[in-house]
Amino acid sequence: MAIDKNKCSTCGTDLIQRSRIRLFFTGVVFIAIGVIVTYLNLKFWPFAVFTFLIAAYLIVWSTSGKGRWCRQCKKFPFN
Repeated sequence: MAIDKNKCSTCGTDLIQRSRIRLFFTGVVFIAIGVIVTYLNLKFWPFAVFTFLIAAYLIVWSTSGKGRWCRQCKKFPFN
């Protein structure tokens, strides 16, 4: 039995495909924003931590998750 890459391995619904390049670039922009904001004023370091977490999620989604997303179970598959 072949595994369908367009179906979620958890719930079996169709996966949504996002642009991997756009997701990665958006993650890099979020890192840059966090660095710039922290450099300008150290009082905003909690905002920078939040943007770094978002950036990490977007970069992992674009690389390991291959830009795919399941709308029903809100996961991106690693297969």
